[in-house]
Amino acid sequence: MKWDELASLPLFIGMSHEELEGIMTQLRIDFKKYDAGKIIVKRGDSCGKLIIVNSGDILCQAKADDGTYSMEETLTAPVMLQTDGIFGRFQTYTHTIKAINPVSTLTFEKGEIQKLLTSSLIFRLNLAGMLSTKLQKWEQKLWEQQYIPQGSTEDEKEVDALQHRIKTFLRQRCLTPAGRKTFFIKMSTLGSILGFRRQQISMALNGMQEQGLVKLSRGKITVEQMQKI
Repeated sequence: MKWDELASLPLFIGMSHEELEGIMTQLRIDFKKYDAGKIIVKRGDSCGKLIIVNSGDILCQAKADDGTYSMEETLTAPVMLQTDGIFGRFQTYTHTIKAINPVSTLTFEKGEIQKLLTSSLIFRLNLAGMLSTKLQKWEQKLWEQQYIPQGSTEDEKEVDALQHRIKTFLRQRCLTPAGRKTFFIKMSTLGSILGFRRQQISMALNGMQEQGLVKLSRGKITVEQMQKI
């Protein structure tokens, strides 16, 4: 990897040529390649380090703690894997991540990250800004304007409101707000989570399918373009 490739990654944006060259020559960086289908990290693995996927596509798989539903999404490099887990209280990966096609990564162990935090003001600011923005986005979601159903009849308003709740449920479980996502969940399970009967969930989801927002199959909801949701 060259210094200019490192400069394009979010945590290193703004660094000078000399500083980037110093990182490449003075810090221990572990470079790896993964063939298609290989697991990069498993859910529950220790994540007290920084792994950056700098080429290729990855499949991120997550599962509810009680095992009742799961989801997967595709991300394209560059991707930093769970930066909030490097120093957090829970330093474990929440997703299993696999290579979809040939993938290359670079890894900084925690000791090397600590050296960067000590020596580089730009790295400290980039990391602090990234984590702060993530926290602010999550807090902002709690105070967003409440949705007002647009249907003309009471039944239409009820379906409209339920579709909004389903969309919110799907969005909140994604790492990124765009691209293809697949949710493996039964309608009865989704109904229990949202507080609606299975029949109501089925009606709302079928309406979303007619709008071209989702594709339904047994126990599965596929969203081709999450940005439309």
